[in-house]
Amino acid sequence: MAVSFQGVTSGLQTDSLISAIMAQESLGVQRLQDKQTQNTNRSAALNTMRTQLESLTVSMASLYDSFNKRTVTSTDADSTYVTATATGATNGSYEVKVSQVATSAKLSSTMASGEPTNLAVADPNAAILTSSSGSFAVQGTDGVVKTFQLGNNSLNGLRDAINASGAGVTASIVNTGKGTNPYQLVLTAKDTTTGNTATGTGVTGGKVILAAIANQDSSATTVVDSLGISSGTITGTFADPTGLSGGLSSSGSNIGQDALFSINGIEMTRQSNTVDDAVDGVTFTLQKGDTSNATTLTVAQDKTSASTAMQDVITKYNAIITTYKSATQTTKDSEGVTITPGVLTNDVVARSIISQIRSVMSGSPEGLSDSATYKSTSQLGLKTNVDGTLSLDATVFQKALATDPVAVRNVFVFSGSSTSGSVSVASGGAKTASGAVSFDVTYGTGGAVTGSLTVGGTTYSGLTGTNGTLSAPTGSLLEGLTLNVTASGTGTLNLSRGIGTQLQGLISSLTSYNGAIENTRSNIDEQNKTLTSRIDSAQALLDKRQAALKKQFDQMEATITQLRTVSSSLSSI
Repeated sequence: MAVSFQGVTSGLQTDSLISAIMAQESLGVQRLQDKQTQNTNRSAALNTMRTQLESLTVSMASLYDSFNKRTVTSTDADSTYVTATATGATNGSYEVKVSQVATSAKLSSTMASGEPTNLAVADPNAAILTSSSGSFAVQGTDGVVKTFQLGNNSLNGLRDAINASGAGVTASIVNTGKGTNPYQLVLTAKDTTTGNTATGTGVTGGKVILAAIANQDSSATTVVDSLGISSGTITGTFADPTGLSGGLSSSGSNIGQDALFSINGIEMTRQSNTVDDAVDGVTFTLQKGDTSNATTLTVAQDKTSASTAMQDVITKYNAIITTYKSATQTTKDSEGVTITPGVLTNDVVARSIISQIRSVMSGSPEGLSDSATYKSTSQLGLKTNVDGTLSLDATVFQKALATDPVAVRNVFVFSGSSTSGSVSVASGGAKTASGAVSFDVTYGTGGAVTGSLTVGGTTYSGLTGTNGTLSAPTGSLLEGLTLNVTASGTGTLNLSRGIGTQLQGLISSLTSYNGAIENTRSNIDEQNKTLTSRIDSAQALLDKRQAALKKQFDQMEATITQLRTVSSSLSSI
């Protein structure tokens, strides 16, 4: 056990005296350390708010997407004939009748008994070329011819070479289990396509053709008879395989066919069973042809997804409000004497952030027409609670979606209308001015566009675009605006920035590298660096002071000891 000899002579607890003196003289350093801790906690709280703000803007983007979601109900309960999906489509019903589905061309050959007559061998690993080398050509339904040589002289090798050739076909080998040559090569076009009538020779649309190519020495590649592949030359066309031409032109078993169907009584033809260009925003998938059956597909707003997304926005917003309230809450000790402020109490930056996002969320879209069905979030069921958080009346919100989904969407997003049918608003953003914008555009050859835009008395002229699009200059009042142009014309745009667009722009400015939050945190970091330097300097002085006090008390003890020694000597005389 350590033994202290402090104050042996004087009887004073010198260590305690030094500690008491140093505690008093260290108060300045403690205040600097407390300030540094407060700064660190403030920076962390602001960083939490920044993260939550970024989460809110992501949630708002998800809300935009939810407005484009649609539900599709069908009278075809088992999805036997046709199915559909929809995104951003206009609500409505579509009666679909499928006469025939599109099929892929296929090259194979069998007799009525099911025994392969051509393209078949007894052993898929046995040699199929009787010469030492040979070349082949394959044509898909796209009419593109691919040539190749075998890496493996067998039916398996021919299959692999076809699949590696890049042709628009897929090769496979089927074991029919019948006849002396049960292993049959089957070529299937990768895509469905137009079912043109075969002409017997040449590159014909809708056909799959396989042929051997004459060697460079003009002798034909020789293939085993059971494959029935004839030789040809590559001059853009080549002969159909011997023994298969009858099947090609007569039965049409390998000819691809188009999809034939009708939508609301309008007859249509497509080369694919996936139809995404018949109704804007709706993709139909044709499953089975049967003219006696009609399927009614009803497209409607996906109100559940939109409500869920709206609630998520509110949840993210409320998290920010709750964090701020917690960080500004003052606390008292058990006796109610000492009051400790929150890390963001009286914080000007945090208070300004909360004020701005509250203002946007409770505000109205900028530039929205007075004739709009909905012009504020309160009309959509959003309510401000006593504690400053938001809540959603889902019934009111879904009723608004059922009444006018476009108007609900426009409360949140950037939107624009045009007085000209040849010019429409494709996109805009947080930096795009709202209100009336005059335009004068010229549509030229190949979709080239030139023109000018005028907003608030400022005209941006000499603008150019391609493919029927025209964009406003970067750094202008209309930055982010893009127009779709189909013909020359003049007129007026009415642009509106929804509260979501406003909020995302605000959050972007607050959380950017040069935004209020990062600037404040940067300043805090600089303050803490200065505080660290001051603390280190002050602590060095305190260490010297403590060493000096200890030396003084040690000298005092030594002096007292000497005095006692002298006193003892004098008393003995």
